[in-house]
Amino acid sequence: MKIHYGMAQWQHPAWLNWLYPVALPAAERIGRYSEFFSTVEVGSTFYTKVDQGQLLRWYDAVSDDFQFSFKAPQAVTHRLAERSWFEVVQDWQIFMASLEPLSLKLGPTMLQFPATCDERTMDMMLALCDMWVLSTPLSVEVRHLAYFDKTNVEGRFLTGLSERSVNRVVMDSRPVFSTEAYCESLVDAQKKKPRVPCHPVATAQHPVVRFIGHPDLPRNKIWLDQWAMKLSQWLVEGLTPSVFVHSSDNIAAPTLAAQLDEKVSVLLPNYQTQLVLPQSQEQASFW
Repeated sequence: MKIHYGMAQWQHPAWLNWLYPVALPAAERIGRYSEFFSTVEVGSTFYTKVDQGQLLRWYDAVSDDFQFSFKAPQAVTHRLAERSWFEVVQDWQIFMASLEPLSLKLGPTMLQFPATCDERTMDMMLALCDMWVLSTPLSVEVRHLAYFDKTNVEGRFLTGLSERSVNRVVMDSRPVFSTEAYCESLVDAQKKKPRVPCHPVATAQHPVVRFIGHPDLPRNKIWLDQWAMKLSQWLVEGLTPSVFVHSSDNIAAPTLAAQLDEKVSVLLPNYQTQLVLPQSQEQASFW
């Protein structure tokens, strides 16, 4: 039974003197991060082409059982309407080729489609899935509300993913929208994070969860309890989930992940805890 927990980044100023010492060079923090977490979202590949040498340096810096979840370039997922299909496919193939040398340390790669991609783009989404050539998992995140209708569109979408053994990314942004935006980090999160229904459906062996926690940590309990039950169910079914925990400012994201893992261990006596974070006075002072 294994859950891969990770963050949306491997370094944060608030994690100094907690997850890694201040003196540790920035380039070495990913290695330290991998001592606690077994995966990470890599959003830089969404925004720009990352040098192959840099990808390999990241690969060499982490432990053997670590998994990167790279986001596909926005040129592939966010410009379907304005670019030719040939150009989209070409960029998708180039991206896959760049990941191939990293295959031994790849978790679910993410195709993250914006809210502008409605049901009319479903065939193109699935066609991109059909082109996936790596032996590692692939996942798809959608944000248009048509894909959450619990009827025809969502049903066809889930069936298409399942037939291709592609994982649906389950976005849970309920916590950050559960209150008014009373602080700067919540204002930012509510502007940037999608407000979509949370449908925790597994379509393949490696379901992906993106949990966006509220900065008031006790408020997250109800949703962490729900996720502990769902993750426990998936583990019993033999699935291997990846859980990426965010918070509105990401300061508390590691703590939320540890709380979730503890809840899973309570529900499953044979489950071995995945997360043991260091305790420090500095970290305690954050809250």
